[in-house]
Amino acid sequence: HRDLHSFPTRRSSDLPPALHRVGRLDLLYPQEPSGGTWIGANSHGTLLAIMNCNAPRDFSRSSPKLRTRGIIIPMLLQEESHDETDRSLRAFSLAGMQSFRLFGIFRSDSLIRQWHWDGNRLISHNHDWSRSHWFSSSRSDALAEAGRGKTFETSWHEDLPDAGAWLRSLHASHVPEAGAFSVCVHREDAATVSYSEVLCTLQELRMTYQPGNPCEFRGVPTTAAIALTA
Repeated sequence: HRDLHSFPTRRSSDLPPALHRVGRLDLLYPQEPSGGTWIGANSHGTLLAIMNCNAPRDFSRSSPKLRTRGIIIPMLLQEESHDETDRSLRAFSLAGMQSFRLFGIFRSDSLIRQWHWDGNRLISHNHDWSRSHWFSSSRSDALAEAGRGKTFETSWHEDLPDAGAWLRSLHASHVPEAGAFSVCVHREDAATVSYSEVLCTLQELRMTYQPGNPCEFRGVPTTAAIALTA
């Protein structure tokens, strides 16, 4: 059994995935220059990814950023279960952070959970344990979900010979044209600047990272792995 998840990102000058040992757990994540991260996993099989949340009248549009959201995932990856992760996040002060959506994929519980911080309160709900896609855009989360979601759904079929290659091809695509809402983003003020892919098997969790815009990448991706505990 294999679970494959991918998240396009819009950051620059990042460090590739590296191993961090904390107590009984191995943590694996790339790092921003600040030391934080937007995606990471641990040896218990937990994957966390954080995304912007750009709703109308969003808190982040009217309040200054006082604290980075990048510190959240390294902290939460030190927890071994979904319940512990939830308690740790709720006990942590999010004051001063811009709004976000945090996704947790918990292999041991076959659970996908989403937390949403709107700048004032934290709410959460579960998703079905099935193939899913989530998107964000500073222009409009709703338009990004609709456009990019349609691109993914129309190209998916159950007998894909290589799901990883399918994901990488989609993240480098420009359907219907290169712009703000294509999967591979090209805007005057922003672009997709890295691609992270996580493959989870029964024995290990492997993270692949490639810098730069996916449609222009010609180098060798950086890959790191951790063995999974029971």
